[in-house]
Amino acid sequence: MLTKQLFLLFATFMVLEASTVNFNNRCGYGIDVVRTANGQAPVSECNLGPGGSCSKNYGSNGMNFKNGWNGKTLAEFSFNSWNGQDFYDLSVIVGYDTPMQIIPSNGGPTVTCKSPQCPDAYLFPSDDTKTHGTQTGGTFTVNFCP
Repeated sequence: MLTKQLFLLFATFMVLEASTVNFNNRCGYGIDVVRTANGQAPVSECNLGPGGSCSKNYGSNGMNFKNGWNGKTLAEFSFNSWNGQDFYDLSVIVGYDTPMQIIPSNGGPTVTCKSPQCPDAYLFPSDDTKTHGTQTGGTFTVNFCP
């Protein structure tokens, strides 16, 4: 009985600490939202037709989202990270292919990338002023073709 109570308490805590990501396709073409994470095989999170959307919850881990298996523009996240924070950024270090935007619900700036030289995105590996933090447990909106 105590084990069951501890499990329910832990599960409740994990739900409270999860962050949600809403993916919206505002492009005139289909988007295959692919998640990549260190030590894990890439996974297709959802296939979105024009105007489509989906939502996913994440409790922890660093991960990236892109359009398709060979996507270049990255929406990067580290959920439930240091000091109860979620960290996020856009990156075009490996290249640019799809306009993207991240809007956090718990404070922090909206970041948008509509070209290969976008000022809101990482342009080179040590471009660390492009990472932003906000309290864990909120909602992020990732717009493709904002």
